[in-house]
Amino acid sequence: MQPQTDSHSGCLQAFGRGSFIALIVFAIPCFLVLRYRSEIDARLSGMSEMPVFQQLSNDFRTGAELAGATFAAELRAFYADSTQRSLSEALPTRKSTYWQRARVEAQLREKLGRRFQSGMIRYLDYVEQYREFAELEMRRSKIPASITLAQGILETNAGQSVLATKGNNHFGIKCRARPGFRKDGVIDDRDFDPHSLAVDCMQMHDDYAWDRFEVYPSARESFRRHSLLLQDRRYGWMLREYEVGGIYPIKKTIFGHDRVPYYAAWCVGLKQSGYATARLYAEKLTLIIETYQLWKIDYEAVTE
Repeated sequence: MQPQTDSHSGCLQAFGRGSFIALIVFAIPCFLVLRYRSEIDARLSGMSEMPVFQQLSNDFRTGAELAGATFAAELRAFYADSTQRSLSEALPTRKSTYWQRARVEAQLREKLGRRFQSGMIRYLDYVEQYREFAELEMRRSKIPASITLAQGILETNAGQSVLATKGNNHFGIKCRARPGFRKDGVIDDRDFDPHSLAVDCMQMHDDYAWDRFEVYPSARESFRRHSLLLQDRRYGWMLREYEVGGIYPIKKTIFGHDRVPYYAAWCVGLKQSGYATARLYAEKLTLIIETYQLWKIDYEAVTE
């Protein structure tokens, strides 16, 4: 009988060792993946390389502290004015009461490692170069300038992409395919129509090899085209739902929050409405706005 007991005990020991090995090999890695999924996603997508990702993902602010009683009257007047202004309107006079590059840069230099410094400068240069276009479009269309600038930065790598440098296209807007267009057939430029603000179509591989992107005479037309796109039915619902200064519930949490400031709600809405296929598109936009305090530019546009 003793050999049977030893055999039974040996089976139990083998099972125990097997279970322990399975725990080490499968269970613990699975737990770690679930525990650090956001960090893993951020690293795989490149988002972790963006300035102060870790700080902001751990300390997501409301970003709407300036929208208290100080701006209540200005915000009401801003949204009560439905005037659509012409493209020839003069650019706004920059006053930089709330958003000041020197202040933002000094704060970021204290937070960022040296390897982030060059990227920070490029992002700030982009904001300074194009903020007037974004503010002008915000006063026309009510689309937050922070959203426009963040999308421009992300879509063009702060103005360095080929699409931006050769086509003045800052928002990845494609030419429309004509009726009867066959993706499996012979494709040429006659199959695509640019918007009236564009002057041509430019072939670049995006989702497909045959993708054509709009080419504009200058960046100004690109910013105007972006506003018109975001005012259509696909994206225009956000203009009614998410006003500057508010905090809103969202269906998909971002950085662990389901109530977020207006610009984060816009970022989530853009992703859910299909503006981009990148899974962390909303998080990247929000991170840019938070890092560079672009929401302050929205309040400057409101009070012009």
